[in-house]
Amino acid sequence: MNQVLLTQSEAALRALGVACQSASRYYETASNVTHNHWRDFAANRSVAYRDMSRRIAELLKRDEVLPGSPDEDMEWLKEIALRAQAAISGDEAGTLLKRCARTEQKVWDALGEFGFAGIPAASDATMKELATLVTEGFLWLGREKEALLKQEEN
Repeated sequence: MNQVLLTQSEAALRALGVACQSASRYYETASNVTHNHWRDFAANRSVAYRDMSRRIAELLKRDEVLPGSPDEDMEWLKEIALRAQAAISGDEAGTLLKRCARTEQKVWDALGEFGFAGIPAASDATMKELATLVTEGFLWLGREKEALLKQEEN
């Protein structure tokens, strides 16, 4: 179906699927450039967002809407930027904290747009799980920020 012919809800769900795909790719790259618990966090987030984007694609297909995909050139540039920042930055954890928070915020914003457009009953359970996923990400990042601040104080 042509993007112009989509309902507001379908367009918002499609954008949410793209945001989840983009988040999955970001976290996959992040897991390759970091270590320890950050790598585990990023790898788990990558898989979770990939699964969520697949579920959203299935919801779209039920309505005969083709799922969208992120701009490949932009995703490539984001990957290069992340790798460069990881290599150059003396504060890997701080850099990752900011970038991960931005990634979570983009998904949260897309979820809010879908909520504003009206979440159909068929999407309700998936959206609740996605909201929980994003909230868990914010909470983990908050704990990491607290730990970083405590390290800087000492």
